[in-house]
Amino acid sequence: MRLNAALTFRWLPAAILVFATPAQSLHAQGAVDPSVRLVRAMAEELRTTAHLPGLSVAIGEGDTILFAGGFGFADVERALPVTPMTQFRTASVGKVITATALGRLVQEGRLNLDTAVQAYVPGFPLKRWPITARELAGHLAGMPHYNAADRIEQRFYSSVNDALSVFAAESLLSEPGVRYAYSTHGFTLLSAVIEGASGQPFLEYMKASVFAPLYMNSTGPHIIANPAPALATLYAVSGGVVSKIGNPEDPSYKWAGGGLISTPTDLLHLAAAYSNGFLTPATVRMMFTSQRLRSGSETGVGIAWRNSVDIGGHRVMEHAGSMEGTRTVVVMYPESRIAVAIMANAEWNSLIEETAHMLALPFLVKRSPVKQPSGAADVTVTVRKANGTQDVKSGAFLVAAGRGSLTVDRGTPTQVTYPLLYLERGNSYALVSPDGIAYMTLRVEADTVDGKAIAYGSLRATSPANDAPFLSFRGPFVATRSATGPRQSAAPRK
Repeated sequence: MRLNAALTFRWLPAAILVFATPAQSLHAQGAVDPSVRLVRAMAEELRTTAHLPGLSVAIGEGDTILFAGGFGFADVERALPVTPMTQFRTASVGKVITATALGRLVQEGRLNLDTAVQAYVPGFPLKRWPITARELAGHLAGMPHYNAADRIEQRFYSSVNDALSVFAAESLLSEPGVRYAYSTHGFTLLSAVIEGASGQPFLEYMKASVFAPLYMNSTGPHIIANPAPALATLYAVSGGVVSKIGNPEDPSYKWAGGGLISTPTDLLHLAAAYSNGFLTPATVRMMFTSQRLRSGSETGVGIAWRNSVDIGGHRVMEHAGSMEGTRTVVVMYPESRIAVAIMANAEWNSLIEETAHMLALPFLVKRSPVKQPSGAADVTVTVRKANGTQDVKSGAFLVAAGRGSLTVDRGTPTQVTYPLLYLERGNSYALVSPDGIAYMTLRVEADTVDGKAIAYGSLRATSPANDAPFLSFRGPFVATRSATGPRQSAAPRK
């Protein structure tokens, strides 16, 4: 079944686009939906805390857009704000766009994922072992990633065949199926497979058979010599200082794996293809099912899509991307059909998958607010490092009206302050850090405050809810006294 003639846009409840401030969104007229209000607050705090020049977020349910908003600047020097129409580099999120084309060709009987690639790309050199499109899409083909043997030149690659010259002479890293080895070059080879199966140049096929039917009108190749007018300027961020990238890499050698541009809203249109009939249920199951190594171990990756689980135990399919001047992610919740896309115009070392999960949470879990404390505390903060060791630091905690802050290393050159936002779901908060939005629980009992925040990445088989916290704090809580009466209760209502 083909896509409906037009996608449905529900702007909660009326559609208006505001151009007045650097934080712009398609949102409700009058009283804003509480979930939208919470998402906006988290995104605004994130952009400021992470020192991102610009940020764009979109959240949808099936073919319905629930929220689309821009924060900060598409061009800092000209003070041009990010809007929902601002385009960004997709980076490796382009891999799941390419995977969608593979799924469509398989569905139409034009591509066999388990046939050696030379059936579609006869000019590609034979390797020690045959490799297939399925193995390439799951990073099991033994293909190399970026390395010293690459022949990448800072120029425009006029065709996919031209781009194959970057790595075609290189040997496989291992026998296919033996180990997982992430490879962008593998997706360039897949774009050649798509050309052979479809009989069209890769970009022409993508435009006619994926972008146009899915109404991805803002998606296409990043042409360095002729940039799209709506494309965000590329920046680097170091030590909180934002600087413009003067001579960005030409990505024409890797259209399929990291050379496209798009918008978060277009990425939601892509996600909708997995539930609205553009791809059949059988095709979707095939694409989402984790591939296995020869040993039988699951990799967690299907046809490009990565299987994972969020803090609430919800199954998610996702892919993130990072490259010069951009950080991106698209996340789908197959059962609820909720999807989230985030794009920024700076490379950003971050927990972007968890950040997307946190932005989805207001639309996934019903509000269940309990009375929250107001007050302050001097706290001891324990920070757990990646190697398992812990640092104990002094800090300060403050909360009022569902918003607060946690300051660590107060009064020192390494001081950092994390904004806190109440999620209106039990005792859960969002802790906003320079690395993204983490899930935090907060309790005040017997005049003592206790908080724990969990940070996690992608490719999880179980919920991270029971993971050791990366940050915890505890201290004596002093509740705020009202102007007319006694101190407020320190303990939240059960």
